Amino acid sequence: MSPSPLRVMIDARMLIGRFSGVARFVTRLTDHLARTHGVQVVALCGAEAYEPWLDRDDIEVVPSGFAKRDRTAGRRLRWEGMQLRRLIKAANVDVFHATWNTGVPALSPVPVVLTIHDLIPWFTPAGHFATRLQQRCYRRAIRASARRATLVTTVSDYVRQQVISTLPVLRRQVRTIHNGVDLPEGEPSDIVSPGRRYVLYVGGHECRKNVAAVLRAMERFWKANGDSYELRLTGNESSLCADASAALSDVSDRSRVRFLGAVDDAELSRQYRHAHALLMLSGDEGFGLPVLEAMAHGCPVIASRCASLPEVVGDSGMLVDADDAAAVCAALDTLADASPERAALIRGGRDRARQFAWSVTASRFHDAYRDAAASAVTADRQSDVEFHAGDSVSTAVRSNPSIQPS
Repeated sequence: MSPSPLRVMIDARMLIGRFSGVARFVTRLTDHLARTHGVQVVALCGAEAYEPWLDRDDIEVVPSGFAKRDRTAGRRLRWEGMQLRRLIKAANVDVFHATWNTGVPALSPVPVVLTIHDLIPWFTPAGHFATRLQQRCYRRAIRASARRATLVTTVSDYVRQQVISTLPVLRRQVRTIHNGVDLPEGEPSDIVSPGRRYVLYVGGHECRKNVAAVLRAMERFWKANGDSYELRLTGNESSLCADASAALSDVSDRSRVRFLGAVDDAELSRQYRHAHALLMLSGDEGFGLPVLEAMAHGCPVIASRCASLPEVVGDSGMLVDADDAAAVCAALDTLADASPERAALIRGGRDRARQFAWSVTASRFHDAYRDAAASAVTADRQSDVEFHAGDSVSTAVRSNPSIQPS
């Protein structure tokens, strides 16, 4: 007689807001786990259930009263304190997966796997918090979740080392499970498609993304090579940070810069396939999903030599010092159409991406859930330090629900 499938509740509440990298992680992981033998996926959604899952027999959707207004730090902490434990218990699951950096309830009725995507707001709070109180609440929440979790996963070894050195966890309790990627069908070509060539940037526009360095490098490239190349960026000009906005104003011909706005998966795939290269010069990343997606699509990658990016790119892309515009231009020049270097990067990038297939990521999380479920140590062993009513920070949060999350 085969054993009952492991019932895992995945926190999918963030799907009610902007579709972020964490949201992409949750949807892809859920989809692949649902196809894995031995796992019954229970998706904890917000007030607005994620529509693509509603008609699926292999995903059990549990709606909740969590609304967009509850995403602020104060409201989120209050909601989790009042509702989360009850919902987990009612779902009769074996494991809860807290996917959103925090959100491990006190006295959890089941073991908890916590995924921490990065600690960027911890180390560079500027731009993430409007007040010191917000910063303290974020730190208190993530420390408490790390203490309560049965097992902590990080998306890169880079983040794992930060978690071990910063948060109250034991080294053996933290394991790296890299993000995954969907591999497109067919083999990529080493010839850029006809039409105006372009260099692609995919990602947000906050300061750490260093879009200013991308613009400065491209301005130097244009001066040396003319206007035969365009720079395309996802998102909108209005979302640029001050430094990037200043760099854009210094571009001699603004017609060379094109903002794509919000792009769906099909359009993003097309942009990757036809780009001359992906240029990602971030100052900090927990993982760097666009470089992996680009490699999967046969788009050569030029990335900064810092944070998690070398770990993801390996030797299948070109690593540069982000603020060395001359080095970036030299890398772009190397990737001429049909050059041996370009062909080698395309083949190597595709092989590298296969190592990060979502099927591999889902299998590793399946192992993590089984290990957590088998553990005799559950999350409530960490209940000695919690957000009790007498806690000054907790009291401040409840009295000020306008505190914004990271």
